[in-house]
Amino acid sequence: MRHIHDRRFVRSPARRVLLGCLLGLVALGGAGCSGHGVAQAQTVESAPAFAHYRNARYDYELDYPAGFEAEPVAGNGDGRVMRSDQATLRVFGVQLAGRSLRALAASEIADPTAASEIQNSEGSVVLVQEQPHTTRTVKTIALSGDRAAVLVIDGALAPPDSRERLLASFKPVSHRAADDGETDADRRYRNPALGFSIERPRGARVSRDSADSVSFAVLGPANQAASEISDGFTLTVVRDTRLDADTLAEYAEAVRPDGAPSAQRLTVGDQPAMRYKSQSELGDTVTHWLFMPATGGLYHVSATVSGPTRDYPSQIRDMLASLRFDAGQASAR
Repeated sequence: MRHIHDRRFVRSPARRVLLGCLLGLVALGGAGCSGHGVAQAQTVESAPAFAHYRNARYDYELDYPAGFEAEPVAGNGDGRVMRSDQATLRVFGVQLAGRSLRALAASEIADPTAASEIQNSEGSVVLVQEQPHTTRTVKTIALSGDRAAVLVIDGALAPPDSRERLLASFKPVSHRAADDGETDADRRYRNPALGFSIERPRGARVSRDSADSVSFAVLGPANQAASEISDGFTLTVVRDTRLDADTLAEYAEAVRPDGAPSAQRLTVGDQPAMRYKSQSELGDTVTHWLFMPATGGLYHVSATVSGPTRDYPSQIRDMLASLRFDAGQASAR
């Protein structure tokens, strides 16, 4: 008997390849097929993650690539440095002292005559200079009170549009009206992630500067700037996870700037501490307190007073006396 085969059901290699391609196109929305009939998946590149930095003393902010490692907050509270293998970001606040934003940006460029100006609008300037082995980008933004903030980018960011996002996010912080319930001194500020709590004065502005630091800004009656502290003080608490020390004295030697007076031992509240003072770039005196609580960890607290001293030292002492470290959180870290 002669067998007749229905060609619709012949499972030839070519038909299997075609079927594999069709199934691949349906499953992958049009992805191609290889010569072996295997659908090739398309790689979808996800958007890079960004971290947020906000400076409480000068009140500016920016978003930077999350892969960058942030160095400890500057002792005077004016800015920070972030690094990766390919680039370095440096951001800080300064006094304009009669300079234009462009002149301020040019002061960070080795050869201003060779720099390209890619932005010069009201409130900000961006200069770029191509150097032999790297590229430097500088953005300056205007802040109230004759002050400004400077962002310096050395190196290349990947993907390329990361630089544009970083530059666009670098701007002054606009403050909303203080919420009495949020800033009531009867409510203790608690930060379980950093393992501490502290009483804050009424009206204090609280800012999470980074993953390891929190600042409290107190404005005085003579403060004239909407986004700057010309009369008041800023107190910053940092849980220092970058250093190891067996004693407070070792910790003090590791963090105390060259030329600063030796740290003195004292008791703050019921906590042993060490204290030293330094000078900011603007000439302000910055007082530092170092703690190594029994609960574990290293803490660096700094305070900067601007304008008339008034009763700010006593307010700072009251805040320090109320500082408590959380044993449960510290033991978990």
